[in-house]
Amino acid sequence: MFLKKLDEQLTIALEQEGFEKPTPIQKKSIGRMKSGHDCLFIAPEQSGKTTAIVITVIQQLKEAFEDVPRALIVVEDRAKAEAMKAQFDILTEDTGLRVTAVFQGEHMLKQRDRVYAGCDVLIGPAKFLNELYSNSGMNLNGLKMYIIDDGYDVFKHEITSQIDRLTTSTPETQRIVFTTKMNVRINDYVEYYMIAPEVVEIKEEPSEEEVQ
Repeated sequence: MFLKKLDEQLTIALEQEGFEKPTPIQKKSIGRMKSGHDCLFIAPEQSGKTTAIVITVIQQLKEAFEDVPRALIVVEDRAKAEAMKAQFDILTEDTGLRVTAVFQGEHMLKQRDRVYAGCDVLIGPAKFLNELYSNSGMNLNGLKMYIIDDGYDVFKHEITSQIDRLTTSTPETQRIVFTTKMNVRINDYVEYYMIAPEVVEIKEEPSEEEVQ
């Protein structure tokens, strides 16, 4: 079994996709995110951070409900948004959860209409999420989880004011940040916007050459 206490349907979907056991960051983050507390997770590249987000969001939301987003996930760019949506699509096939990715390159009205048609999970870069919120009056009052994936890259490429603006536009909700490493911008965000966050850091394992 991938992890105890996951919904049976989700466990089956994970096993069908070849997820046999959790990585260290998945083992340490999924339960903490389910607690509802603000969380900061620091782990190396390719350690399974994005999959941990996808699994936890599915576990928490379970199925479609009303029409407004309940999870908002900030990513670096269009490629990351599309990749995360693809993973959601695979693992939510039997849940009915509605996942929408928004980004530059497609007409905003088309993307707005998809969100308005019903959306449980909304993924995109902060700048475009802000534009969608400002220009279409997107309803965020049902939000349960506000997540930043790959925080180091997001804060590197996004203007900090865009992230601040989006964060202050959301109601009081659980805030979660995943990052490969810390910098001043992430430190400031954690201090200003997160309440007593649980902090977990997974160290990168040394290579065979370093061990020798």
